[in-house]
Amino acid sequence: MNRPPWLLLIISSSLLTCALSIQCYSGSQLQVIECPAFSCIKQTLGTDTVRYCDGSGVSSICENYRVHETCQQIPNIGYICCCGQDLCNSSQNLFTTLSLFTTLFVLFKYL
Repeated sequence: MNRPPWLLLIISSSLLTCALSIQCYSGSQLQVIECPAFSCIKQTLGTDTVRYCDGSGVSSICENYRVHETCQQIPNIGYICCCGQDLCNSSQNLFTTLSLFTTLFVLFKYL
């Protein structure tokens, strides 16, 4: 069967877009959005917590501050968590993982 070349182009570009993006939570209602970036962010400053997609290139917070798959306190920005899996910037996933690693580290180091 002969397919038109434009159909192959549309299918290829949609697959490439899916491969180069992840889903992140965004906003206070935790809406799921497609992000063109490779990281999701959870940012806490004071009592406010926001979730969004990281930027790319020079506007990438995760790249500029070298925060990858972890959390870090950054002056004037707040407590930042960067992660690279779908929907990883939820309220529990990253913090549960970090708590588990910290607990295991302490157990193996001091026991």
